[in-house]
Amino acid sequence: MQGLKKINQASAAAMNRALVLGLIRESGPLSRRQLTEKTSLRSSSVTYITRDLIEAQIIHERGKLDSNSVGKKQVLLDINPDFGWVIGIGIDGDWMSLVMLDAQGCVIDRDHVAMLEPFELLPERLKQRIDSWIDRRGQPAGELLGIGIGMPGVIDPDRGIALRSVPFRLTSWPLAERFNQRFNVPVTVDNDSNFAALAEARQGHGKDAGDFLYFLINAKEDGDRYTLQGLGSSLFLNGQLYRGAHFAAGEIDKLIQNGEIESLSAKQILALGSPDGQLDSGLKRALNQLGLILVATTDLLDLPAVLLGGNINITNPTAIEYLQERINREIVPVPDRHVTVYPSRLIEQGVSTGAAIAATEAAFRQSSQVMPVVKN
Repeated sequence: MQGLKKINQASAAAMNRALVLGLIRESGPLSRRQLTEKTSLRSSSVTYITRDLIEAQIIHERGKLDSNSVGKKQVLLDINPDFGWVIGIGIDGDWMSLVMLDAQGCVIDRDHVAMLEPFELLPERLKQRIDSWIDRRGQPAGELLGIGIGMPGVIDPDRGIALRSVPFRLTSWPLAERFNQRFNVPVTVDNDSNFAALAEARQGHGKDAGDFLYFLINAKEDGDRYTLQGLGSSLFLNGQLYRGAHFAAGEIDKLIQNGEIESLSAKQILALGSPDGQLDSGLKRALNQLGLILVATTDLLDLPAVLLGGNINITNPTAIEYLQERINREIVPVPDRHVTVYPSRLIEQGVSTGAAIAATEAAFRQSSQVMPVVKN
């Protein structure tokens, strides 16, 4: 019984640390008094928790709370950006997008790498590239806390396995394990669209959209045309990603046949991202075709919002309005029902940013479980 009591106490302590750390990450900087009010923990518990987090260099004191009240001003606590850094990697077939974030989630640097080798050789290739990147720009403060990798296919994030990836011809490939062997840090993996949806939920229009469908559209150059090949979707429901029973939620291969959405010219691609770009008949046909696919997916779950991302910059207000009208004209009519279409705020950086965010969140979960001791 004594052993069980200790386990329960340790579990409760870890939960309280995670609660305090999560609030500081989401709403910081916060004072100890604010943390006490928001968590309903005893002030002494908050004092002990924040002391441990400061000693571990996970958080630091940053200024004082502006207040008109008389007395000692409250010291503000925030995530220490020098605690460490993460790398997010987004893979879309021909290119990889890389981003470094510090512990506060601020961008340190970005990079792009061409996919020139078989996927099985990618861990070694990326290790060399990232080492060169760090040599060129300098080592960020703190330690590398983790790596996030987003790629097309059905990915099991719990076991870190690429169950099925048609573009790379992978089946049950140990993605996280292979990268962990080269980098010797925790590796977080998921479907590319899932990570892009996570990024939008944390930093984009998804913060205010509630439940939403994220639709990933990647165009590939084919002569003087661009074909929409890298299409995928993700569901963000009740504040979290919904992956399905076998991690295949959002896989829409069977909904979209080759040629169902017609190819676009470079001029049409530019028009989609221009504030005053003109929608010609071919572009309207492509938007109509895309709209019908989105009608089927939004009708299935009665979703109120769609976010469009990928390597095509679809921010033209006229195009967004045209697509939104098409969807709302075709969905099952219910009083007061309306689907809002949002452009991505991150565009082609969504996958790598989401991968880095996921790696950061995993690192902080681990930090709240096992507190490192800093020795002077």
